[in-house]
Amino acid sequence: MKKLIFLSAFLFLLTLTGSPLFAQGKADSAKVVSVEKFDKMTSKKNHVLLDIRTPEEIAEGQIEGALNIDFLNENFAQNIQQLDKSKTYLLYCRSGKRTAKAGAAMKAAGFKKVYMLDGGLTAWKEKQKPTTHD
Repeated sequence: MKKLIFLSAFLFLLTLTGSPLFAQGKADSAKVVSVEKFDKMTSKKNHVLLDIRTPEEIAEGQIEGALNIDFLNENFAQNIQQLDKSKTYLLYCRSGKRTAKAGAAMKAAGFKKVYMLDGGLTAWKEKQKPTTHD
């Protein structure tokens, strides 16, 4: 019986102390925003639009004004170090999967304000938002 009480108490304490860990995990990743919010954020002066797709994908079109840093490039970590950490970054890829990883990498590298487009460029196009071919 004592073992059961101890185990219950231990699990309860683990749950209490585990919650901040999960909250910290969320703080370490990019915040996901809707197409509508992302679109509004792109017009802000201190915000940098960052397309993390490959050059081949970018050739198919991109959101106007985006800076390109290929997440799949082996130099991605070095390339983001060249960016101003005081700015707000708006990231997107094709569907959002790479963006989640890139956003987490940027947060780990010391970037404080990183947002990602929910659903990536695919969702952007589905909402009939404009793209350009540079």
